[in-house]
Amino acid sequence: MQLSPFVKLSDPASYVACDWDLAADADGRRYWVDLFKRHFDTVLELGVSAAVLRGQESGAAAARAQSCGDEFHREFNAFAASPRDFGRITILTLDQWRDRLLRRFGFVDAFADVKNRENEQMLPLLPRVCRQLDALTDPAHQLRAAIEGVFAGNIFDLGAEETTRRFLGQTVDFFAVRSQLAPRPWLIDDYDALADRLLGQGYRKCVFFVDNAGSDFLLGVLPLTRWLAQRGTHVVLAANERPSLNDMTIHDIRSWWGRILKAEPGLNDLPIESISTGTGEPLIDLLGVSDELNQAAADADLLIIEGMGRGVESNLHAHFTCDALNIAMLKDSSIAQHVGGKVYDLVLRFRIGG
Repeated sequence: MQLSPFVKLSDPASYVACDWDLAADADGRRYWVDLFKRHFDTVLELGVSAAVLRGQESGAAAARAQSCGDEFHREFNAFAASPRDFGRITILTLDQWRDRLLRRFGFVDAFADVKNRENEQMLPLLPRVCRQLDALTDPAHQLRAAIEGVFAGNIFDLGAEETTRRFLGQTVDFFAVRSQLAPRPWLIDDYDALADRLLGQGYRKCVFFVDNAGSDFLLGVLPLTRWLAQRGTHVVLAANERPSLNDMTIHDIRSWWGRILKAEPGLNDLPIESISTGTGEPLIDLLGVSDELNQAAADADLLIIEGMGRGVESNLHAHFTCDALNIAMLKDSSIAQHVGGKVYDLVLRFRIGG
């Protein structure tokens, strides 16, 4: 797949996806290397389970996992011991190292069964969320509820240690999370400016970079997408080409879309499409996205970059030629501290393009 800089970047030459150089930050490097090591054990356990469920012999799958883990630790230990030998290294780089090894050893989509389980659990709730929005007769109240739904859904993040502990073996209670969100003002809070624009002139076309499966996509992203599309905005759902953790890929969206439309038929006739970003990490480097995405985004006047990885760990300070919204719940203590907050703080950054 041909990859090129994202067409909406203001200045690709000065764009940096992630500004946190772990090679130069000893404390940050130690935190992230240790976290990736602990988390990788969970990933491999899921990968072995997924392989066995698909008919592979358990001993062979376990042996592949052992070899994969050994190689992973060699690479990460080498970086920890001699960081300056590796140049500039960010969390995105660590994601790329991890996912490359998983694919090399045959664990292409370790979280496939977790994603499917959560989608199965959350899909029946989509009509309820939509009816709740419809019952709010004031568009301003609908928008606020839809935004809070994105925050609440985004808690289902199995790349963050805190939420992995909470939700790996149990389903998210979306409605409980939504009722317990931090009050405004949020850690980064440009909601008033966003509401003025959305409730006023509105937008012709929005590219919506989506994040996780389950409550995140089905109960957060889709109700906001529906609200935008009902008001005349053509929405492009932009998702990973390759699996990574519990992120919703373009293939996941397309395989579930028929069931989604059956559950919530009101989505059928709305201007919504889905596009592959061409990428395959929880963070996104907009210097290399698919030509398909660039063609679809050429006339977009709004970007929504959702999730802690895409919207905070990467691209929080990116500048675009059109308006852009970064929206996420913070689920990692180090990321929260890096941006001046704490775990479960909320980020809504809205910038006018130009």
